Amino acid sequence: MPKGSGRWVFLNPLISYMLHCISLTCPSWRWCFWVNLPVTGLVFLLLWLTLKLESPDTPIWSGLKAVDWTGCLFVIGSTIMLFLGLDFGGVSHPWNSATVICLIIFAGVLLGLFVVNEWRLAKYPVIPLVLFHHRSGIASFLVCFCHGYIFMGEAYYLPLYFQAVLSSSPIMSGVYIIPFVLALTVSAALTGFFIQKTGVYVPAMWSGLAAMTLGVGLLINLEVTANWGKIMGFQVIAGIGIGMNFEGPLLALQAIVGSENTATATATIGFVRTLSTAISVVIGTVVFQNQMARKESQLVSTLGEQLASQVSRDAMANIKVIDTLPLDQKLVARQAIYGSLQTVWIMVSSGLWYKERMLTRLCSTLHLQPWG
Repeated sequence: MPKGSGRWVFLNPLISYMLHCISLTCPSWRWCFWVNLPVTGLVFLLLWLTLKLESPDTPIWSGLKAVDWTGCLFVIGSTIMLFLGLDFGGVSHPWNSATVICLIIFAGVLLGLFVVNEWRLAKYPVIPLVLFHHRSGIASFLVCFCHGYIFMGEAYYLPLYFQAVLSSSPIMSGVYIIPFVLALTVSAALTGFFIQKTGVYVPAMWSGLAAMTLGVGLLINLEVTANWGKIMGFQVIAGIGIGMNFEGPLLALQAIVGSENTATATATIGFVRTLSTAISVVIGTVVFQNQMARKESQLVSTLGEQLASQVSRDAMANIKVIDTLPLDQKLVARQAIYGSLQTVWIMVSSGLWYKERMLTRLCSTLHLQPWG
């Protein structure tokens, strides 16, 4: 096992949460991005001063020519088309519209061209296909994908539940999600320490999967009124499970591909995790908006056509509008959002079934000992 791999990964959610809380106190949404600049500047300075790596003295032009630009264009184009197709579907365009169908089809075509390019044409492929030669490696990628999908689904939609259903302020929604962030951070840190000391990672993955299945599944039982025992307890259980699965897939993949492919394996699994979080938000938004659209006729009878249209078509952007409604209308709007979020929790939980199957395949096919 590579020493030190992911040792500080547990700090990622904690730092992200701290920056998020700082941005909530600022007057403009643009501070969500500005607040990151001091951190990135400090990291750049630290790397410039302290990181000393032996590297070949390759001319800049030769290095640029060696980059797999064609593969980069194919994978970027495929990803953008897929996201646009999923984002448009059922919201701004019907699922059977030419726009949505063409975007999704051509995303698949570009993905196929990307595979051919990496397989046959690229001298230095951006994602070497050797990473996918072993089915346990494929299982590691799929487990990582499902993990990121579930993690972002909860992290993104819990604040919406706090604000739109419980009428919490943005600041308080950040406070209420502290149990999830702390449980995730402590769990990831302890799991990383356990793996580094023992070299055993499969039991941690199984235990994390069980806790994550329980915690995320229980979110379906959240209520339209604040039940703090459920809110805090469910977050802690899910956070423990999610934290325990940050390192396992990466370490399993690194053990499979060998030291010569460790760098590309780490970069690829990072790309897969980033892709999964984006897909989780896009699909979750589509599911949520489609569910709200189905409730528009129900909302019209109570809120009127104009308000019902605002709430059903863009509830996320009209939370402040909901807070200004009379009590009876506000309750109807909250019930509609609550019911739509329940469908989102089911969507997020559905990724756990695939993750369980992939983890079973990983454990059954790994050439290493099944408990290490």
